[in-house]
Order: sequence, then structure tokens, then C-alpha cells
Amino acid sequence: MPIKELTLEPSIALKVAGAMLTPRQLEVIRAVAEEGSQNRAARRLGITTPVLNRYLGQIEAKVGRGLLTAGPRGTVLNEDGKRIALEYTALQRRMSAGGGPVIGGTIISEELLLNALTKVDPEGALDLIISDDARNLKDFQAGMMDLVVLDDPLNAYDLEEVVWHEVATDRLLHVDRGPRYAHYMYGAQRIGFRHLDSIGARYHLEKAYRSLELMAASGLSYFVNESLAMRRDLKIRSDTDPSKLSHQIIAVYRRETPAVRKVVTALKRSGRRV
Repeated sequence: MPIKELTLEPSIALKVAGAMLTPRQLEVIRAVAEEGSQNRAARRLGITTPVLNRYLGQIEAKVGRGLLTAGPRGTVLNEDGKRIALEYTALQRRMSAGGGPVIGGTIISEELLLNALTKVDPEGALDLIISDDARNLKDFQAGMMDLVVLDDPLNAYDLEEVVWHEVATDRLLHVDRGPRYAHYMYGAQRIGFRHLDSIGARYHLEKAYRSLELMAASGLSYFVNESLAMRRDLKIRSDTDPSKLSHQIIAVYRRETPAVRKVVTALKRSGRRV
């Protein structure tokens, strides 16, 4: 009797708060995030809504925290739930990149990257991952990214044997509402807080934010990139001269390939208009 060929299929698991979520549980969270409705998510997964609710309850018990919140259109994922869904989606994209060049950036550099890639990658062969500097740096150091655009230029000093280019200039806006500060997950936040240190200002970090709109409404002080505020059409008056918080956005890579060279050149050209 002939021996059947051994089939190997990679599968994604994700550890959340020390608990390992299965691919099925992650698909449930992703479906809820993408559909915006538990009923539609259940139909997409081919299960009933009560079964979906049981899955969600098991996941919340596993990670030891709630992942849902009541909204005007029903129960949806809260910020923690959305983070899990985004991380799972990013992992899937990394696994399915197909061996082509992978470029990493954040919501700060996203428009810059989209403009550059539209010019040099009309066939869509390059894979773009949008996350934050910390996550992108981990993937870059693990060899999972070919080029990463960093919001915080100080991060480049933590890397060894890399080539980097300044591709754009940005500025931080400083909203000063007192010593209680929000920590925004994007942008050159260290430059902002180093400025506070340099002038002897007292401050303490209260909470991390991924949502600019929620942070702006929090009542906390914060720093945010001018380019992002402009794209979101937010009228933010800076309490510190933004020229004092000017910084470079840089592209980092280890090996120069034709694709990487084209992307860096296009980033520099697009960066002149940021």
C-alpha cells in the first residue's frame, strides 16, 4: 500500500496575556472585527450567533479580560479585541507574503509609503505591513521585513549593520494640559518627552493610546505628528513651537536590492511634499 505524502500546513497561533489562542479563536475575533456585527460574523464563519458568543466568552476567560463593548449598533470589540484582530491579520499577511519584498511602516508613514509604492510597484508585488515601530523593528530584526520606515529616528541607533536614509521631515505638536500625559503609540514620542526633560518639566504617563481621536478627547496632555493631524483634519494648536520638535523619518534596510532602491528613491521624492 503506497504511503501518502505528508502534508504540511503552517498555522498561526497567538499568545495573549500568557494564554495561547487557537487559529479558530483568532478567526472568530477577526470576523467580528471585520464584519462589525456578531450576526454577520457568525454567518461568515458558518455558525450560529449563540455559538459565536460561546467562543467569545471562552476567549475572554482564556485571556482574563473583556474584549467586547456595547456600541450603538450592538456589541463590538473593544480596543484590546481590536489589537488582537489587527495582530492576527498582520501575522497572516506576513506568512502569505509569498517571498516578495516586505515593507513596514506605521500610520505616520502610511501615506508616504502608499504614494511611493503606487509609483514603483504598479503590479502590487511588494507587501506593505502597517503596525508600530516596536513591532516593525522586531520583524525587521527577525528578517521578516526587507525595509522599514521608522517614525522615531532614535530607533536606528539600536540597529546594527544597517543602511538608513532620511526620507521625510515631520514635526510634533504638543498639547499641554498639565503633567498627566498620554503616550501615543505612533510617532517620535521620545523626542517630545526628551524636550520635557530638557526644560525640567514634571510629567507622568497615564495611558497608552492608539486612537488619536480618543486621545485628543481624553483631557490628557500629548504629542502627535503634525502630518497625521493634518491628514485627519484636526485643528491642533501646539503649546510648544513645532520647529523645536522637528525630526526625520528614516528608511532602514540591510541589503540594497533593485526593489529597495526604487522604494527609497520614491520615498525621498514623496517626502519632500510631506
